[in-house]
Amino acid sequence: MAPLQHPSRLFALCYVLAMFGAFIAFVPLGALILPQKIASITGIAALGGPVRALSWLLVGGGVMAGVGNIAAGHVSDRFYRRRGNRRQMIAIGLAVVVITLAALGAAESFIGMLFAILAFQLALNILLSPLVALTVDYVPDRQKGAMAGWLGLALPAGSMSVTILVAAGPIGPFAQTAFAGLMVIALVAPLVWLWPVPDRISAAVASAHDDQGARGTPGLARNFALAWVARLLVQFAAAAILPYLYFYVADIARPGAGPAGIAEGVGILAFAFAVASIAGALGAGWLSDRFARRQPVLVTTAGGVAVAMLLLATTTNWTLIVVAYTLFAAALGGFLAVDSAFVAQLVSASGRRATLLGVMNLTNTLPGIMAPAATLLVIGDSVGATGMLIVLKISAGGALIAAFCASRIATPSPAIRLG
Repeated sequence: MAPLQHPSRLFALCYVLAMFGAFIAFVPLGALILPQKIASITGIAALGGPVRALSWLLVGGGVMAGVGNIAAGHVSDRFYRRRGNRRQMIAIGLAVVVITLAALGAAESFIGMLFAILAFQLALNILLSPLVALTVDYVPDRQKGAMAGWLGLALPAGSMSVTILVAAGPIGPFAQTAFAGLMVIALVAPLVWLWPVPDRISAAVASAHDDQGARGTPGLARNFALAWVARLLVQFAAAAILPYLYFYVADIARPGAGPAGIAEGVGILAFAFAVASIAGALGAGWLSDRFARRQPVLVTTAGGVAVAMLLLATTTNWTLIVVAYTLFAAALGGFLAVDSAFVAQLVSASGRRATLLGVMNLTNTLPGIMAPAATLLVIGDSVGATGMLIVLKISAGGALIAAFCASRIATPSPAIRLG
């Protein structure tokens, strides 16, 4: 049986950079660009204020993302079976993401922004779906934790891009989206252009995987369901704070000094998030590989998210907010990295891996609907800050449930040994 080639360092570098680009495409939108654009729209009060308007955009985008990722995963699997790789679909995704970013930057009305967000979310998932599947396609199980840790740096990279945009001063939303588009091209293009991936798994190995998938993996459905619920609840916590960070700083932290002070506060928290996420993702990924047990790390990091969200919901002290947000970032980065490695290991025997990853990706998109919807339900006409705090407390409880679900997960048996 032919061995599965280990990923080269060039592949690892291009892959990680491409994931950075995908996250830079969307993280600055929710944290900075969309709130600023919404605040500048005349007549936004008629929509219930900026928090409500942003929530409606996030709900619409979340619905499109959920549908788009499953569909994109199905198409990505067809590309893989017919062409032997997912290169062309990644290239298509790159092109449509840049086009829709430009449309977002040019939108000048709420309706225009809504249609642009819907198109962007579909485009983003055309790019993300095949990118995520590359871990399952080419990375051995014993290296998935480390690779997931490096890929987990994509979220802090996106957060760092927010800091850069803040530091650039008042350049305007169109220039900000243009910057994001250029960064996406620069970071994703090397993977598409060079395509330094290992050869596709030999027919003998693929057949062995298919045989295992046909027989069924003991505990697969149970483990997949527990991992699905745990990630859903942790991502709900992320969706409760990340898109609303600008308004959280403005209405709860209240750093003063007007819009400039708010932007500076957002920049500080974004920088803390980036640094802490790097440490959390790399550290947790390494630990889960080192001890070949991912479940204890998932429990610990989910618990960390719960503690951080409770602190963010109960304090107005700026120093404690920074500490809590840093803890949140480290725990979130660690959880997502290890959970991604676990799920990649779990679905590696399936010929529909990208489709299954699309189902798992609902745990990323559904919270993007649930958190804004919860915010819309609990806020009144003038108590947006109170509504945000209620949702943060709910998310803290959800993260505790996620920790319990993670504690019930059994580490998958070692995958088929190749070679």
